[in-house]
Amino acid sequence: MKNLFLIIVTLLTFSCKAQEYPLNTSLDNLPNNAYLKDTNNELDKYVGLWKGTWNGKSLYLELKKVKYYYSGNPSYYEDKILGERKIITDNGTVEIDRITNFDNQVSEFRGMFSSLRNGNWKRLYFYPKNMCGKSAALDITSFTGNQMTLHLEYMPSIYKEDCIHNAYVQQHNDFPINFPKDIVLTKQ
Repeated sequence: MKNLFLIIVTLLTFSCKAQEYPLNTSLDNLPNNAYLKDTNNELDKYVGLWKGTWNGKSLYLELKKVKYYYSGNPSYYEDKILGERKIITDNGTVEIDRITNFDNQVSEFRGMFSSLRNGNWKRLYFYPKNMCGKSAALDITSFTGNQMTLHLEYMPSIYKEDCIHNAYVQQHNDFPINFPKDIVLTKQ
């Protein structure tokens, strides 16, 4: 009787495991708590620490592959790329450091998606902190082994009267997001 109980518990444990599907599976008819898994390791090439320079600054972009949970209808898990950045000036001043306290829940960068501008490109979305909801798309316009080229393009957003950056935006016609429009990054 004890063995029969163990067999039933074991079978139930395995049958309750989330169903796995490839990453690009449609969400239509996806069962609750399914797992869109990177079965072909498509995301692995992006994982790591990347570095590039622009205007006397060094940009470090750390990208990680994580199993991310989406609540809703349906609720599901998905392998995603999340990222944080660090920016250091030529004289060593750290302007931004989100890598040290990498946030797996609310990171600044999320992806990978297919680019809407070119189906051969991949895209990360960039949600800079303290920018009044301003966001951007980062298209990976070129990827060759240990180098990738990023192109930043702002996403449409709503004007917020209480945004602390309104005076800056009016004067410079841009948000102070501290990120280049175009940059080549090399994997470290």
